[in-house]
Amino acid sequence: MPAHSVCLALVDPHTNTTTVVYDLVTGLPAALLLAFLAWRARPSLQKLRRSQSQIMATYYGFLWVVAVLGALRCAVQMAEVHASHVTLFNSLWLLTRFGLVLLEVSVVVFLLQGYITSGREALLRTLAISGAYAAFETLLAVLYIYGFHVPLFLYAGSDDGGQDLDMRWSKWGFWLVHNLLFLSVYGGILVLPYTSWRDRLPAKPSFYRYVLVLFVLNAVAAIGALQLGFGYSSGYCVYGAASWCYYAIFPLLLYMTFLAEFFLDDSLSMDLMYYSEMKDAGYLDDMGGAEMY
Repeated sequence: MPAHSVCLALVDPHTNTTTVVYDLVTGLPAALLLAFLAWRARPSLQKLRRSQSQIMATYYGFLWVVAVLGALRCAVQMAEVHASHVTLFNSLWLLTRFGLVLLEVSVVVFLLQGYITSGREALLRTLAISGAYAAFETLLAVLYIYGFHVPLFLYAGSDDGGQDLDMRWSKWGFWLVHNLLFLSVYGGILVLPYTSWRDRLPAKPSFYRYVLVLFVLNAVAAIGALQLGFGYSSGYCVYGAASWCYYAIFPLLLYMTFLAEFFLDDSLSMDLMYYSEMKDAGYLDDMGGAEMY
């Protein structure tokens, strides 16, 4: 069996011939993410109530929505997408993509605003910009799927049974442009520390590891889409690997980079709360507004 056939069996709901492997590879990451969020739900909700952080609560809520949609999508996909299920399958994919793109864009938009706005102002501006872009990309995908009948989320073995349709530029050009756009954004962020804009982003190494992972995934996916656009079947393995890694690790990567420290570092949050109370009470006035690091 050619290598691309093996890859195709793992990404195409119509060709899941290796059922057990397919189900595990497709469904296990989504199930583990839901289990992890459920396991940490009680302490996480308690921390959100104590902190009253609108930004963290919003990200946490979106992460739950994406996790649930991803699990539902995997369940439908593992059940094999017959003609009667195609609309449901596409709808779940579109909703999942909307949530993931919104989260991915919102992180960049929020951090690029710097620290000159309040949390509420930054959150509203972030949701407006990232929501507008996610809605635009979703509407464009809807136009492709239902207007031009390009199966963006169904691979070779679609209703007409042909692979030529799957290698059309009308399909892979869409994903290539998407990946190149995000690749340019993450590439720009990686070079920001070497420019005069370096103070606009956090200095935490974990943030740049997060950006580097997404940069690599988008680069690999772009290469795979380019190969498929030119008709090279090896692109199935390249694009399929990048796509699977993205859907499997991005939500958890987002959690570990931006939410895990917030939920776990109770001592730091208590210190900041005491410092804020002391400052409001005027105890630090004689110290010249000493700063806490």
